[in-house]
Amino acid sequence: MSRHNVLLVVADSLRARSTSVLGYRRETTPFLDAFAEEATVYTQARSPSNWTVPSHVSLFTGHETHEHGVDHTARLDAGHTIFEELADAGYDTGLFSDNPFLTDHESGLDEVFQTAVGSPEEYDSAYETNGSLGDWPNGFWYADRTLEWISEREGDWAACINLMDTHRPYEPLAEYDEWSDERSRDMQESMGFKWHWEFLSGTLSLGFAGILEQIYDGAVRQADAIFESLIRGLEEQGVLDDTLVVFAGDHGEGFGEPTAIPAEPPAVSHRIGTHDTMYHVPLIVRAPGQREGHRVTDLATLSRFPDAVRAMALGDGNADGPAFASPNGTVVASQSPIGPAMREEAERVCGDATPFAKHARLVYHDRPGDEVRKRAAWGDSAHESIIKGCGGTAEDTDIDAAIVRNHFDSDRYADVDIATPLDGYTEFEDASDTQFAGDLDERLEALGYK
Repeated sequence: MSRHNVLLVVADSLRARSTSVLGYRRETTPFLDAFAEEATVYTQARSPSNWTVPSHVSLFTGHETHEHGVDHTARLDAGHTIFEELADAGYDTGLFSDNPFLTDHESGLDEVFQTAVGSPEEYDSAYETNGSLGDWPNGFWYADRTLEWISEREGDWAACINLMDTHRPYEPLAEYDEWSDERSRDMQESMGFKWHWEFLSGTLSLGFAGILEQIYDGAVRQADAIFESLIRGLEEQGVLDDTLVVFAGDHGEGFGEPTAIPAEPPAVSHRIGTHDTMYHVPLIVRAPGQREGHRVTDLATLSRFPDAVRAMALGDGNADGPAFASPNGTVVASQSPIGPAMREEAERVCGDATPFAKHARLVYHDRPGDEVRKRAAWGDSAHESIIKGCGGTAEDTDIDAAIVRNHFDSDRYADVDIATPLDGYTEFEDASDTQFAGDLDERLEALGYK
C-alpha cells in the first residue's frame, strides 16, 4: 500500500464565480489556470455550509453540517477527523492560518493537529498587508511557515493552510490589486471590518457591495499567487509528485446578489442565506504524480475530503477517479440560525433580527453537463432552480419547503455525536461588532459616492 503526503489549501471565502479557472472574465487565477493542466477541476463543487467552522468540521470529518451540528458554541471531541487518522498512521500534521476560529478558539479545531501556527506577535514588514484595518501578515507568511515546516519533516506529513487573503477586509498587495482604485479602497477603510448589517438594513445601497468586489478580485489574484509559491516550494523540495494537493474555498462570498426567495435577504458577505455564491466553491485536486488534467462536471462536495485522502494518500481506493464527486448525485448544505450575539447586532442595526435568524437548507441534484438542480429552503419558504456553470439559472419556481426538510429528515442521514457544548459560551466579545465608522456618510460623500 502506497502512502503520500497531503496538502490542503483553503482560501477562506473564495467563491467559484470569481475564479478565471472556472471561466471568470478577469484573470484572477492565472496559476490555477496553468495548474489545472495536470490536475482535476471540479466545476460544480459545493461547500457544506456558508461559514468557516461548520464547513471545516465537515471537511475534516466527512459528516454533513446538519449531522454534526458543530459551530463556534461547541468543542469538537477528539478522534473524529482525517488528520487525527493520519497522525495515528504515523503522519506529522500541521495547521497554518490567521483565522481565529481555527487557531485560537474554544472549538478546538487546532487541537486536531500536532502543530498549529496562528497569527504571530511580530513579523517581517515584507509580509504586511496593503491596508490598515488589521494587524496581521498576509498569506505569504503562512505559506513560508508551511514550507519551512515541511522541509523539517523526515517522514510522511499532512498540512492544512487556511488563507485569509480572500476574507474581508480585502487588502491585496498592489501588484495583485489590478481592478480596484483609490476611491474603492478608501471606501472599504471607511466602512470598517464588519459591514454586512449596514447593507442588510438598507443603510447602504447594495451597489456599494459591488464596488468592494473590485478589491476582492485582487485578493483572489493574491491567493492564487500564494498557492503558486506553495507549489513552487514543494517542487524545490522534491516532494510535489509525492503529495496529494487539494485547493478549495471553504465557502463563498456575496456582493449584494438578489435571492430567488422573497423572504431571504440578499447575499452579502457570508453566514446568512442560501444564495449559491456562498456555496459554490472552486475545487482543484492534483493526485500524487498526476500529469493529465481533467474537468469533472459531476456534482461534488468538500465533505468527501476524508474519503479522497484515504483513496489518494493512504492508498485505500482508486487514486485516479473523481474522489470528491457525490456517489449518488446528491449534495446537501445547511446553515443554522444566527446566535444571540449576532441577533443582538441585527436588532441594533436593522431593528428586527427575525428576517435573518432562520435555518438554511439546500439540496443539490446532479444533471447532465455542467448543471445542477438546486432546492433551497429559507425558513418556511423554498425555491427550486437549475444552476448552469457558475451562476446562470433557469426554470426558477417556488416549491413547498417540506420537500427540502423531508430530504434532511430522511434515513439518508443520521445525527453524529462528535462535540461537547461550551457551557456559558457567548461568542467572541466583539465577534458581531460591525466597527462601522460613525462618519461614514460624510466620508462617502467626500469620496464622491454620495
